[in-house]
Amino acid sequence: MSAVDWGCRLLLAVVFALAAGSKARSRESFKDFTRTLGSFGVPKALAGAPLAAAVVLAEALCVLLLLAAAPAGYALALMLLGGFTLGLVRAWRGAAPVSCRCFGASATPVGPGHLVRNGLLLSVGVLGALGHQAGPAPLEAALLAGAVGGLAGVFVTRWDDLVFLLRGPQPTALKKSRR
Repeated sequence: MSAVDWGCRLLLAVVFALAAGSKARSRESFKDFTRTLGSFGVPKALAGAPLAAAVVLAEALCVLLLLAAAPAGYALALMLLGGFTLGLVRAWRGAAPVSCRCFGASATPVGPGHLVRNGLLLSVGVLGALGHQAGPAPLEAALLAGAVGGLAGVFVTRWDDLVFLLRGPQPTALKKSRR
């Protein structure tokens, strides 16, 4: 395993673990996530608790695969991130603002920042999958990359807060001018 592979695996594992955990931590969190599915382009007939549970289970499975079977973990991570990104685009283009429930009860409406975040995560998935093909790294490099990846994963889950710190609050009139 290369240092790049290990860092990317831990970053994605932290992101998916916190995403699954935030949705499953309470009955109310799970209900909030279930209610938002229709806003992300999921057909009404499918947008219910069974699909929400499948998403949470897929995120948890992704964590296990990233840690135990990297190629399968990267494949699942890229499929999930691709689907989530398409859902974000549909929600962002919708008539009413939709809050992203990716990592809990964020009130921040879906916007370009969420697409940037997912684009970065998709890039990490591709980079990690390519890095998995490289030779083994020295233990020190793998440990450092893992620590950086894990920490970066925590920062990614606080993306809305980081964007707010960098841009500040956005006036309501500007939020609607996204189209």
